[in-house]
Amino acid sequence: MPVTEKNAFALLRAFGMLEFALKRTAGFLTADGDPLGGRRVKAKADWSAVDRAVAALDPKDFIDRVSVVTRTKMLGGARNRPRLQFVQIDATGTWTAHYEESPLPDNEAEALVVAMRRVRNNLFHGGKEDPLQEPHHGDDEEWAVAAHEVASLLLDLLSNAQLKP
Repeated sequence: MPVTEKNAFALLRAFGMLEFALKRTAGFLTADGDPLGGRRVKAKADWSAVDRAVAALDPKDFIDRVSVVTRTKMLGGARNRPRLQFVQIDATGTWTAHYEESPLPDNEAEALVVAMRRVRNNLFHGGKEDPLQEPHHGDDEEWAVAAHEVASLLLDLLSNAQLKP
């Protein structure tokens, strides 16, 4: 996902701050395994809990605060972008990663959060959009700006105790 450094850093910084804040908030922290019994496990943001919390928000508190440009970008069209990588195995047993469209949730607030995570993941994990497989050339920058707006709004809601598990 080719994006200018300015927009890439802005999104990754906002997303990092959001994940840090989520892990410090009871109900939004989960673990990569069971920490009971003295086992050491990695802390993770509970994105399922975030999705549920955002879906339950009054529209005036979240969806109505998202700009029309961002809502149109992330929720417009077939609501199945950004695309995700899926593994395919060919006749020889070779694994390859292919980009496929994957529908966003029906709830608009939840769809914005899921799309934001996809943009962050595609950007952070080294530009997972292959130009030869991408039919929407030149709009990566718009996705990064839109995802940054959503991440910043979520951080604001969390900071003001409006986003609750």
